[in-house]
Amino acid sequence: MSLEEFISSGVLESYVLGTASADEIKKIWEMQRKYPEISREIEAIEASLMNYAEENTKLPSEHLKNKIQQQLFTSQPAASVKPEAKVVQMSVSENKAAAVLRFAVAASFALLIASAAFNFVLYHKLHSANQELAELHSEKEVMAGQYKIQQTALSEKSDELAMIIKPGNKMVMLKGIDVAPQASAMIVWNTINKSVYIDAATLPMPPEGKQYQLWALVNGKPVDAGVFTMQDGKFVMQKMKDMPDNAQAYAVTLEKMGGSAVPTMDAMYLIGNV
Repeated sequence: MSLEEFISSGVLESYVLGTASADEIKKIWEMQRKYPEISREIEAIEASLMNYAEENTKLPSEHLKNKIQQQLFTSQPAASVKPEAKVVQMSVSENKAAAVLRFAVAASFALLIASAAFNFVLYHKLHSANQELAELHSEKEVMAGQYKIQQTALSEKSDELAMIIKPGNKMVMLKGIDVAPQASAMIVWNTINKSVYIDAATLPMPPEGKQYQLWALVNGKPVDAGVFTMQDGKFVMQKMKDMPDNAQAYAVTLEKMGGSAVPTMDAMYLIGNV
């Protein structure tokens, strides 16, 4: 359903009047976050109803009151019979009672209209409060999601820090060369258990069908230390193949997916001596 069809479907009017279903309300909130036109349309509908209530919250005109009083307190003779006029003598107290009754009828009529307008205004305020509460709940969910992401990132960094300061670890910094002079990476190499980790957060995204491969220079020969890829669109610290403690240098090349048996020298991105 397009935006124009959604607005003209009548569901927004039902939402403002409080008759929309739970599914319709959920759909409206989703559309509000996506299209600001929805919020403006809701405000226009509410303003229209408010104007209608204000225009109709009026005391009855003098002509209308006289007409109502005449219908209530004047008996109408049948069309075919013309009864003789009859004078009824009313006491002062009866006249006062009739006046009070007429005033009460007019006041009740005015009170009915005022009450309807007040109820609508009250509903409008309640509706606005419910909408604000829903928005606050939505913001709370967003903040909770952001907090969870931050906690996960903090936990990952804490794990990385614990691994870096582990006894026997040695850090090797790799610097970018002509292909990517701004790139860099850090190798965490444990000379005791021979484990190797790489943090290559500044490497550019590899083209489709390619991935980066780490090499160790051992006794003057390049040794495959494994390939690594992005996770969720970024590079994170990853464990590579174990390397002996006599490696002299480390380097990173861009190879075909799955890696290569020998490094492609003209596709070397990073290199660093131990």
